[in-house]
Amino acid sequence: MSCFQIILAIFVLLETGSAWAHPVPTVSIKNLVESADLIIVGRVERVQQTGAGEVTFHGHAYTRLDFRAEIIVDRTIKGNPVPSKFILSYSTPAMDHLGNVGEGGLGVDTYRVVFLKNTPTGYVFASPFYASLPASAASCGPRWAIDLGQDAYPEVLQTVLDVLCSSSGVEEKRLAVGVLNGREDSSAAPLLKEAMDLPDVKADTVLRTSIISDLLRWKDLTVLALAEDELFLRSRHTEGYLKSNLLLAVSSLDPQISIPLLRRALRLPETDARVTAARFLEYTHSDTTALDALVSALDDPDREVQFAVMQSLGNLTKQHQWRPQTTETDAAWSACVQHWHEFKEQRHRTLAPSSTN
Repeated sequence: MSCFQIILAIFVLLETGSAWAHPVPTVSIKNLVESADLIIVGRVERVQQTGAGEVTFHGHAYTRLDFRAEIIVDRTIKGNPVPSKFILSYSTPAMDHLGNVGEGGLGVDTYRVVFLKNTPTGYVFASPFYASLPASAASCGPRWAIDLGQDAYPEVLQTVLDVLCSSSGVEEKRLAVGVLNGREDSSAAPLLKEAMDLPDVKADTVLRTSIISDLLRWKDLTVLALAEDELFLRSRHTEGYLKSNLLLAVSSLDPQISIPLLRRALRLPETDARVTAARFLEYTHSDTTALDALVSALDDPDREVQFAVMQSLGNLTKQHQWRPQTTETDAAWSACVQHWHEFKEQRHRTLAPSSTN
């Protein structure tokens, strides 16, 4: 049986004009910068559809839409400078170098950093999924500065994060935080900490918890108390999926920190948060204490949580045959539940201190 997985990601539609049914690849600002021959920053003034037709990728036919975009360019981050009014013709969908098909495009009246690749027939988007990222025309000031050096990547990162202190709406700010990559963009940490004091961030649960999650993934324990408030204070009214993202970040911390919080999360009212806690206890690199936490949740009232608990128990103990296939309460399910209850009782007897007369 394949390992049960929870994908904890917010898939952001960056002004493409339509949504796809399948997930898009995780955004990487570094990869976008490296793959682009031209990176420009400016306002998308006009986008017009100029045609339509059909295009075939991997034997599958897609409806093709052709567009003409007019971009008022403020600056060029990478490549040769272009005219202040830059005309870009593009078609959607398009295929990347790995054969993935995406429908990235530009939205009218948006301020963006745009990533383009030069081809014999003209410029195309460097990625068919992330044609552009949100940007700000104004800097947040010297306290927000990233050491730019000679590389285009930190300048792009700075331009995106400047959205947080701009007059942009909260959705744009969510996009700016949402495109950060937890494995690559740790240099954004000081800026995000500054952003925690901004009124828009304080007032918006999505922004606030997203920044806390990023900082925890970068091992910044100064925000741990804030994470606990978001997870456990009833007055916060934090959505379950946001708690799940926080718990994912928590699971990457030292087991002495992560396991007590994940165990506590097994008693949260939100089912998806309890499922997340059960699944990520498996990855805390501390089998003994993780097992104790998991067996305590065997009788959770929700079968999805029970399923996650038994998946993690089976993986941790390498008793893969006792992982249920589905959440249907059939004979196989009942046998798995009974097995793990017997495992729990045996574990308690083994770990119990010997009585003395």
